Amino acid sequence: MTHPRKRIEIVVEAVRAEQVTDLLDACGASGWTILPVVSGRGRTGMRRGGDLAGVFDNVLVLCIASEAVAAKVLEAREELLGARPAIVSVSDCAVLRAEHFR
Repeated sequence: MTHPRKRIEIVVEAVRAEQVTDLLDACGASGWTILPVVSGRGRTGMRRGGDLAGVFDNVLVLCIASEAVAAKVLEAREELLGARPAIVSVSDCAVLRAEHFR
């Protein structure tokens, strides 16, 4: 049996990852994962990470949470986005162990 949850994906500059995870924690998320973004293409063209300073690196912050937590994250959109670049998506997913994702 599976349980419905929300999958929150946030792509941000690596230097902002801690700010995003602090926000997820404050919204009540029980956990998150950060993955490196090797490269991507969007409305501003190609972007590749891997420079020595890491200044242009992006990360994907992935969080699976309850609908209530996802709603709080979206309510904090100004704090999350502001004038800084970010890509935020929320989609439905199902998990096997509901107690792991509040």
